[in-house]
Amino acid sequence: MSAAWSGLQRDERGSVLLLGIGMIVVGILAVAVAVDVSAAFLQRRALMSLGDSAALAGAQSIDLDSYYANGASIGTRLSPVAVASAARRQVGIARGSDEIAIESITTDGVTVRVRLSEPLRLPFFGSLRSDRVRIESSARLDYRTAP
Repeated sequence: MSAAWSGLQRDERGSVLLLGIGMIVVGILAVAVAVDVSAAFLQRRALMSLGDSAALAGAQSIDLDSYYANGASIGTRLSPVAVASAARRQVGIARGSDEIAIESITTDGVTVRVRLSEPLRLPFFGSLRSDRVRIESSARLDYRTAP
């Protein structure tokens, strides 16, 4: 009986070690995924902030000739050339990365829309993908006269 019991103990030896190693690997993977998700969220948030500041800079580019002639009224419009210039300048000033691309800057005279993108940079799993993932942010600001 003791020979059978000692054989059973030898079969189970090391199984706790394997279980422990497996749990450590799962824990490390969970931390890596959490860090990558947080990095993606923070990068998107920074890009959205840059898009907001570019739209705000563009929305402050009113048609000065119309403004000086008519004052702040419904007829006061945004100058498309000045909007694009101001938004591009703002992105250039605040740009933290040379990989930020301005997809579009549009205005209909009242609203400014800015689209930016940049490749997603992940600390742990970024090298596993061969294609480049882009993040887009859009912001808009309406120019309205005070009531």
